Amino acid sequence: MWFFLSSLDAAPPSPSVATLDPELRSAISFNASNSVEECQRYRSAFLLRWRRRALETGGEPKGPCNVTLLSEMMRYTGIKGMDDLITHLEDGFPMSGVLSYDAIYERGPATTPELSVEELLARQQDVLARTKKAIRSDSRDNKSSVWGSVLKDIAAGHMEELNCPLPSNSVFLRRFVVRQVKADRPGDSPKERACDDGKMAQINRATAVQSKVRLDSIDVFAESARLFVQETVSSRGQTAFCMVGLDHREAYRQLAADNGPLCRAVVAEDLSGAVRFFELKKLSFGESASVVHYNAFAKTLVSIVRIGMKVPLMQYFDDFACPGLLEDERLLGDLLELLEGILGTAFNEEKTARGNRFRHLGLMFSMGSEGIDIFLSEPRKEKLKGLLRQFLDSNSLSPGEASSLAGKLNFATAALYGKVGRIMLQPIYRRSDARSTQPGFSLNSDLRRALLWWFELFEDPHLDFNKFIPTVPPAVEEKRYVLQTDACPKGLGAILATMKGNTLVDIEFFSCPVPMEFGKTDIHLLEFAAVTVSMLHWFEGMRDFLLASWIDNNVSLQSILQGSSRSVELFEPVHWLWGFLARARATVRFERVPGEHNLSDLPSRLKVEWAHHPIRGVLPRRVFPQDALVKRAIRGMRSEQPRADSAAGHR
Repeated sequence: MWFFLSSLDAAPPSPSVATLDPELRSAISFNASNSVEECQRYRSAFLLRWRRRALETGGEPKGPCNVTLLSEMMRYTGIKGMDDLITHLEDGFPMSGVLSYDAIYERGPATTPELSVEELLARQQDVLARTKKAIRSDSRDNKSSVWGSVLKDIAAGHMEELNCPLPSNSVFLRRFVVRQVKADRPGDSPKERACDDGKMAQINRATAVQSKVRLDSIDVFAESARLFVQETVSSRGQTAFCMVGLDHREAYRQLAADNGPLCRAVVAEDLSGAVRFFELKKLSFGESASVVHYNAFAKTLVSIVRIGMKVPLMQYFDDFACPGLLEDERLLGDLLELLEGILGTAFNEEKTARGNRFRHLGLMFSMGSEGIDIFLSEPRKEKLKGLLRQFLDSNSLSPGEASSLAGKLNFATAALYGKVGRIMLQPIYRRSDARSTQPGFSLNSDLRRALLWWFELFEDPHLDFNKFIPTVPPAVEEKRYVLQTDACPKGLGAILATMKGNTLVDIEFFSCPVPMEFGKTDIHLLEFAAVTVSMLHWFEGMRDFLLASWIDNNVSLQSILQGSSRSVELFEPVHWLWGFLARARATVRFERVPGEHNLSDLPSRLKVEWAHHPIRGVLPRRVFPQDALVKRAIRGMRSEQPRADSAAGHR
């Protein structure tokens, strides 16, 4: 009982679960607690110091930045343990072997490459044969786009042609192009991004990335903006806010690769149909090593800005953004002066942005004193529907297209609920990992079903892709719910407590026997069914509720927290649950309760005598979910898509 009582007093679930780095948190507090003039003076002093130092070192930067100044700035700001980054900037980044940046990223599990360099090279004749076969089966339009990207890279100095005989250390990369339609300009020609297939070349199997690359996700950006607004309003009262964004030009192509051990040879057909080979000099989309190297470089730039200029800059690959005040008109210029003018990195001027309404990672953000609005614009939604319709109609989805689509869908649903649909991304991610070179990449049943699920989600008229994150957490008087569930072969049980502030106002429970035809049902599915019955009985038709849900079954809990499951029986229930919560716009936290402290263990065993005694003066009331509802839940909600009525009120 004590655990149940303590769960009633726990903090309500928060819409944001992001944890901010200390240096980001410090930069937010500095800007929120100091005047605009003081922040500008601080930045000006930092810029003046390094402008003078840049003149003393002289000369244009060789490579992606002024490495001498970058190294000195790292020492000045206290960034330690990144000597490898400076070496790689000067000599080139290794594209195979064991890679890590322990000073800025947490270590993952110790891993070693699947293939040695010798084993990788021994497989290249087979790789080349498969690469040529894939190129021959490609469409004329795709071949033309690939050849255009090759000519562009040659002109920019990113690659140069190889003559026969080819070097004995050649690794053959098949190039393909991913097309991206602009959401705000759907009539424009799609943007084409060249990718070099490190999976087919097997160079990714000769690479072991031991760092857990942590990027500033939408959740981090939203929580940083919310905290910045909260602390600013607390410090100086109501004011106007803005956001600033920058786009790193060419990203991976700014960094040179170390091609000593390996000659990375891009294979492409020219317009006459002849197969030609080109040595790639820079990092490339499609290779595992590129991800950790580029983000380590970008993260270092961000840390210098946060520590040296006290600006809460964030980074997701080549997209940089930070919150600010509308009256601070120098913020964007100061960032560009440091990153471009002094350090010599290149940014896309036409993609720099500043304003109260701001596009970031495919979503629109708006900042105000009351909170942060995140929403998916109608053009963006229509673009995603168009892409899904295109793949469904053509019955085809290539690995490159799958990777791009999965990223777009993942970002889009962040405006709704972070985990909604994650399980339905799995078939798309599996296709992105495919090594098959079959022509057309036709849809299998799981993939077609996933694409249809996403299309129907965007078609749902009851579902608005908006999320509001209040500056101040919900008041203690706001109604919230605490749920405990359990199951055994005999029955399903759940207890729901309704809290208003710190006051317990109601307790309901159900104790449902498992119908005889389900006597041999897997216990994990029964445990999940208790959650499903709770949602349908107590929360169907509700919106915007706060719920803390406690479960003692680890398999069910981990399936929910991961938005996925290896268990076939739990596949449908998990995706149904997150779809239900998304449509309800619920804010939910799922946690584990030790089995011996789970009060719902008693009703799951069909014991109800405990309910004759009040809890904090409230007598529990038994409710009776419909038998049909219980059976649907135990069957796993197959093909069910319950919707929360947008017109429904609160409980």
